Amino acid sequence: VPYIREFLSWETFKIIKQEMFVSTGLCLAAVLVITMALIAHPLTSLLVFACVLMTIVDILGCMHMWGLAIDSVSVIQLVIAVGLSVDYSAHIGHNFMLQTGTREERVVKTLGDIGSAVLCGAISTFLGVMLLVLSKSYVF
Repeated sequence: VPYIREFLSWETFKIIKQEMFVSTGLCLAAVLVITMALIAHPLTSLLVFACVLMTIVDILGCMHMWGLAIDSVSVIQLVIAVGLSVDYSAHIGHNFMLQTGTREERVVKTLGDIGSAVLCGAISTFLGVMLLVLSKSYVF
């Protein structure tokens, strides 16, 4: 069996697109199932799912616009992005369902209760990722 090191890269690029769709699809399916179980409101779960899905579509669009290749590193980071994006939208959606009153009152109460915590979490995540900008590694 002939073997050269370049064959590994060739084989990776041959299957990576399919693996990306499978991996992100399974992550998105898990998001939908888990939010359906934990939030227990179909519309809110679908809205959380839609937020996560649009985040992934946005990331893929930016990758295309910047000319980034879909490789194993970008697929791993795409799967991590699912986890990061579900956190914020799920917290907001869950807290909204716990509030009482009209929709407008529930939005105000939700943003008052959990909005600052979600904002602080987003800022700390952003600052943590910004430290990786100084890295010379392709992974970061």
